[in-house]
Amino acid sequence: MDLIRREVDSIPIIDVIGEVDLYNTKELKDLIDQLIKEGKYQIIINLEKVPFMDSSGIGTLVTSMYKLKKYHGNLKILKIVGSVAKVFKMTGMDAHLEIYENEEDAVRSFK
Repeated sequence: MDLIRREVDSIPIIDVIGEVDLYNTKELKDLIDQLIKEGKYQIIINLEKVPFMDSSGIGTLVTSMYKLKKYHGNLKILKIVGSVAKVFKMTGMDAHLEIYENEEDAVRSFK
């Protein structure tokens, strides 16, 4: 898994590339925690290039969302596809996490 950090209109976006599973979710958690330490409480996670995510990945996203809410922030998800979308539906996480199809709408939703 590779993580690319960038910003659009001062909103941090993490582009996740590759599979997200028990063996690498700590990297994603650590990057989100780093953004929180920097005072960035509005974060977008782009999952467009994630072909597989297990329950530990979902757990990391949910835990991060609740951490951000403590600071009146939020975590939004961008472009889930294929089996990742199925996992979100099966776990009911599609009802808890805000999911967007395009980056502009996700960024605009924070304004």
